[in-house]
Amino acid sequence: MYRRGALLLPAALALPAAAAEGDYAFRVKRRGDVVGTHVVQFAQRGSERVATSDLVITPRVMGIVVYRYEHRYEEVTLGERFRRVTSRLNRNGRIVEVRGEARGNAVLLDGTEGPQRLPADAAPLSWWVMPRMTGRLPLFGTTTGRALALTWQSRRLPGGGFEYACAGDVTATVTFTAAGRWAGFTARGEDGTDIAYEAA
Repeated sequence: MYRRGALLLPAALALPAAAAEGDYAFRVKRRGDVVGTHVVQFAQRGSERVATSDLVITPRVMGIVVYRYEHRYEEVTLGERFRRVTSRLNRNGRIVEVRGEARGNAVLLDGTEGPQRLPADAAPLSWWVMPRMTGRLPLFGTTTGRALALTWQSRRLPGGGFEYACAGDVTATVTFTAAGRWAGFTARGEDGTDIAYEAA
């Protein structure tokens, strides 16, 4: 049973060569068919850690792409602290860009609703960062650049893993291993159909 958390989507659906240890690579499935990929890769730049997320969803009918969703963003952290993010979303030809940066006692964002100022501890909703799933931090959308209104529930899984479910501006479920590694994801698509991640 869930308990309230007191306690944060290619033309050819080919994944890159084997991901480095610590990286993530998933196939995205809809109604049992593979429709895309999501790859997250990490790099160290001096004292900062850079996460690059590439999500591509291109469902096809008789081999022809009927919809294109391409979201690439880069998030930079210093230790556990969010520093900045850049995001570019191509939703079937409509481009949306978001930028955000921690500056002084605030996080400054520029996205679909123009400049926004959030508390200093705000962070993007990045599904691989388990501590953000607790609901304690103000979270913002990387495709909108605005604060998200979310409610969270969580439960412990057999074997010691965790599952977090959110509702509100985003409806999704994300799972982690007992060691805190991102293991799975499901979300409600724009057409009302769920998508699910399968480890590559």
